[in-house]
Amino acid sequence: MSVKPSGEIHSANTGGCAQGVSQAGLNTLYPMMSGNRINYNNRMGMKKMVFIFIFVFVLLNVGAQERSLTIWNKNEVAINPWEKITIEVAQKIHYSPESSTIDLKYGEMFIEHEPLKGLEYGAGFRVSRLNLQNNNWRNENRSMLFVNFSKPMDQFELNFTNRLEYRAFKELDNYFRHKQSLKLDFPNITEWGMRFYVSEESYYKMNGDGTHLARFYSGLKALEKERIEMKIYYSLERAKVADNWITADIIGLNLSFTI
Repeated sequence: MSVKPSGEIHSANTGGCAQGVSQAGLNTLYPMMSGNRINYNNRMGMKKMVFIFIFVFVLLNVGAQERSLTIWNKNEVAINPWEKITIEVAQKIHYSPESSTIDLKYGEMFIEHEPLKGLEYGAGFRVSRLNLQNNNWRNENRSMLFVNFSKPMDQFELNFTNRLEYRAFKELDNYFRHKQSLKLDFPNITEWGMRFYVSEESYYKMNGDGTHLARFYSGLKALEKERIEMKIYYSLERAKVADNWITADIIGLNLSFTI
């Protein structure tokens, strides 16, 4: 194949002139290809910046000062017995490497209804045990009502959650508490659903004590398929204890399965 100065392309196999492509057409094509490369590079650059931001955030917070570290693990199974109805059952433990003990363990169940795309509401119940050390455990029964909103934004997704809790103890006074959470999912990095996310959550005691707990998360959805999801995350926790705010580090792993 040869190209004449006029910009027409001739086929060497046929010996004749193939359908001509004007120089103006080539001039139009090249910028389009270049623009696609620029958009691709911009997307890859953004993903790299997100990764660096989360890595630096974790590094600075973990190494900032001496404070307690807890490892969390949560395993969850969900079933869909009816259309738009989901039942979730989960168990979770909080492990302290410093004392080599389990600080907290609980089991919970939720029933959710999704009447509209992006809107979920439901109720749940949790039974938990808090380790007070010396083989003493504090039991809690928690009833919960919640509403979740989600909104896709291009390749991002924003999730907003509100939950009303009633915490019942045998040794302490019972009280209501409100939890609010905001989470932002970043675009997928891989075909199997790997993506970064950041979130925050705060808890407000409705017995007059006000906000007493807040957490800030940066995490990675290492795997997100139709029936399985795995999350790895770091959280910076701020808890109010006797009018003093205590900071702690959390590293967690969540596994979710849908049947």
